[in-house]
Amino acid sequence: MSRCWAGLALVVLAVAAPAAHGQFGLGGRSAPDTAPTAVSPASPRAAVQAFLERANAGDWDGAAEYLSVPAAERDRSQTLARRLKSVLDQRVAIDVQQLSPLMTGDTLDGDLAGDRLAVITRRDGHEDPVRLTRVSGPPVRWVFSTVTVSQVDAWFNALGAPWIRERLPQTLLSEGPFNVYWWQWIGLGIALPVLVLLAWVFGALLRSLMGRVARSTVTDWDDILLENLRGPFRLWAAALAATPLFALLQLNPRVDGFLEDLSRGLWLIALFWGLLRLIRIVQTRLQNAAWETGQGAQARTLVPLLGNFLRVTLAIIALLVALAQFGYPVGTLLAGLGIGGIAVALAAQKTVEHLFGSVSLAADKAFRVGDWVRAGTTEGEVQRIGLRSTSFRTMDRTVVRVPNGRLADERIETFGERDRILLRTDLDVTFDTTPEQLTQIRDALEAALRAHPHIWQETVRVNIVAFTDSAIRLNVVSWFQTTDWNEFLRIRHDMLLQFVQIIREKGSSFAFPSRTVYHVTQPGQPPAPVDG
Repeated sequence: MSRCWAGLALVVLAVAAPAAHGQFGLGGRSAPDTAPTAVSPASPRAAVQAFLERANAGDWDGAAEYLSVPAAERDRSQTLARRLKSVLDQRVAIDVQQLSPLMTGDTLDGDLAGDRLAVITRRDGHEDPVRLTRVSGPPVRWVFSTVTVSQVDAWFNALGAPWIRERLPQTLLSEGPFNVYWWQWIGLGIALPVLVLLAWVFGALLRSLMGRVARSTVTDWDDILLENLRGPFRLWAAALAATPLFALLQLNPRVDGFLEDLSRGLWLIALFWGLLRLIRIVQTRLQNAAWETGQGAQARTLVPLLGNFLRVTLAIIALLVALAQFGYPVGTLLAGLGIGGIAVALAAQKTVEHLFGSVSLAADKAFRVGDWVRAGTTEGEVQRIGLRSTSFRTMDRTVVRVPNGRLADERIETFGERDRILLRTDLDVTFDTTPEQLTQIRDALEAALRAHPHIWQETVRVNIVAFTDSAIRLNVVSWFQTTDWNEFLRIRHDMLLQFVQIIREKGSSFAFPSRTVYHVTQPGQPPAPVDG
């Protein structure tokens, strides 16, 4: 199950990564397109795409063409384009697919004079819009507005903590991978070990505080719980400290959003990891309590089955919570599953059948782990009852796995449910045994059985039941009050030896298959019998 939980952790972290793209737009995750729209080359979307492409290629003259630069600032056009690109990289997460593809722009946003690309919030809380305006041309095109261009220098000077910019060399103020400054990369390298240290210290303090409360209680389950939650506590503390620690670096929205989603994913992993540990602790406690009350065999069957069911349920809930936390439409997903439920049911009907078969076997208590069972053509000791199949250890020491769906429909004979074990055998004595000897043999056999300390006194039967071709048959039926098969084998061995001794003491013997053949030697003379 640890492998399964590790896989779930990877799924949660993987979900966190694509979720960051929700911050690339103006309003979070964009609604699905109902129909493709042709992109006009004179649209806001085409203008921003062209600006970004030329800026990424280092063509600052071409990028500056998409800026409405005042006449007094024309000689700084390239500088303003470069600075605007840095501001957009560091302060705005642009999703060009959300911009209008029409030449007229977005006419429904309330801004008839232009289109609003994003909003940049100052330290004092004032919001500065980043706007595009349409130039009538020729040619008709969209450019960053004059007001927006006039604020580029102020935005740029506020990037990346000004007090750090004043004290660092210019080399560390240049951008590295993912538009993250090199000084921020160094800060990330320092923040990771600091985060681990903070998680260890904070987790230890919290565990110590809760440990004092746990030691004051009478029960010991809370002490065991704290000991097993050591790992989840540390991961939770790391997720809690990550957001304020990384906020000091003032990363750009893309990286900052990714790290926020990642810390939230770690928090979810810590939560469900702790719940998984709680399930294991409760499972162990239930098994120990069952052994103390003499219900250990039943606990070995039901408790692991219940634990596995809770783990699978927890994994499904964790996945749904992760999807919901990162903005994915879980309701739509569940509705889609409902629509496709018939196809899923048809494809997984065997799996569902085996799952309900395991529930049926557990509810009926057909057998328990450790019981010797005969189910259909399979006979052996029950080794494990899983959610899909049950494993049997046969007399040949092989393991046979039978699907629970098929097993629930089989005729199941459980030897572990016996309250006593039957002894039934036939004793064949010779025909020359007299009636008096037969009566003595019968009484002696019954007396020997009733004298045994483990005999079930209510039913002991010794009777003549048939005359076979070569013997008089006595049938012996009795029960011994034991459920241990090995002990019964020893009892039966001793009793059969006594039966042999009794028959010999009464002057009789066991018959063996024989045949009398009459051989005619001469005509007219009676045949002489020949025994064979």
